[in-house]
Amino acid sequence: MESVVTKDFKNSPIGMIPHDWDIRQLQDIAESISVGIATSTTSSYVEKGVPFIRNQNILPDKLKDNDLLYISDSFDQANKNKRLQSGDVLTVRTGYPGISCVVPEKYVGAQTFTTLITRPLKKYIEPTFLSRYFNSPFGSEQMLGRAAGGAQQNINAGSLKSLHIPIPPLPEQKKIARILSSVDSKLALIDQQITTTQTLKKGLMQKLFTQGVGTQDADGRWQPHTEFQETELGKIPVAWLASLINQHVSKVGSGVTPKGGSKAYLSEGIPLIRSQNVLVGRLDLTDVAYISNEQYQKMKSSMLESNDVLLNITGASIGRCCLLPKNIQEANVNQHVCIIRTTDDLLPSYTAYFFNSEFGQSQIWSLQAGGNREGLNFQQIRSFRIPLPPLKEQQEIARILSTVDRKLDHLQTQKAQTQQLKKGLMQKLLTGQIRVQPDPQDN
Repeated sequence: MESVVTKDFKNSPIGMIPHDWDIRQLQDIAESISVGIATSTTSSYVEKGVPFIRNQNILPDKLKDNDLLYISDSFDQANKNKRLQSGDVLTVRTGYPGISCVVPEKYVGAQTFTTLITRPLKKYIEPTFLSRYFNSPFGSEQMLGRAAGGAQQNINAGSLKSLHIPIPPLPEQKKIARILSSVDSKLALIDQQITTTQTLKKGLMQKLFTQGVGTQDADGRWQPHTEFQETELGKIPVAWLASLINQHVSKVGSGVTPKGGSKAYLSEGIPLIRSQNVLVGRLDLTDVAYISNEQYQKMKSSMLESNDVLLNITGASIGRCCLLPKNIQEANVNQHVCIIRTTDDLLPSYTAYFFNSEFGQSQIWSLQAGGNREGLNFQQIRSFRIPLPPLKEQQEIARILSTVDRKLDHLQTQKAQTQQLKKGLMQKLLTGQIRVQPDPQDN
């Protein structure tokens, strides 16, 4: 990407912009700004017909079409003046006002429900650039500043018309839009890789907790199990046990919330792990609470030890499970997180993977206490059945799954870095802090 840092700026209603950029209100660079079909009834929907785009289909700079509805030809004909055209920019009015995308070519002629439709004058503004600007922090700030209040913010056509839009030279707009689209393509590829890896992990867990990896031969190679038995957990290798958790734990219990609740929390001290910190397969200490050493000493019965298995036992996050990392020397839990401390014949990492598998989750939901608030008690946790391979096979199963987890972690890190790159590019490109050299096809 050939670029130069801009030094010559001028003031504008939205701040400093390059001296050769224009700035206009949206109504001056749009053929029309209108609203899609204002009303619809379920009787208008058909199994196959004219695509009907709703707010939930509009994502930043892309259209999600896996749950599109369709309307009858007669309903479409009655609203033919609202049919979408090539280059139209759709903008969400309520809920998440301002989120925008350009209508894909395959949905030209479709209809939309209550969303705002901007039809840009292409001699002034590139539709993809306009959509990018709407979705940028600068465009969003303008939109929300014009949004009406009430139960939820909403934007109307009038407020959209008065929006100030920076207008670089048209070739530069096209280049900026293409650069940002290339970053989006990279993000889409990473998302696809994450989905593929998650599917792989799910399939591996299904196989590993029913068939295992086998037994090691004289050369240390794993040979698949050939004999199986029917148990309370279904068919498992004959070398395994369908064992009660209770037979393989030295502790099942939880802590308490210190007297005074959140007022007793400190900005530093001993970590108090709560249910929001226990995610599927990992501990998130982003917003961990801290307690004093004095309070910690009062909660000796729930002091954590390295490799304790942590399981959420109440609320919406019931069933999420992870290991306490080895680098945490001192910590405690509140009453919503259960400590499961295993004996030497049950590997903690294997146990955590089991709880997060479909087999563990199905037991959690069948044994939970019910009522208005989901919950598990310690007796129920002790009654869980777990497929118990020999310790070496447990270690190999945990190793395989941890390898997949490391790949997922790497992909998530790549995604976060790419999102940060995109944020930085939007900041610099859409304000003209950095100028790009258009390609020949942009002219």
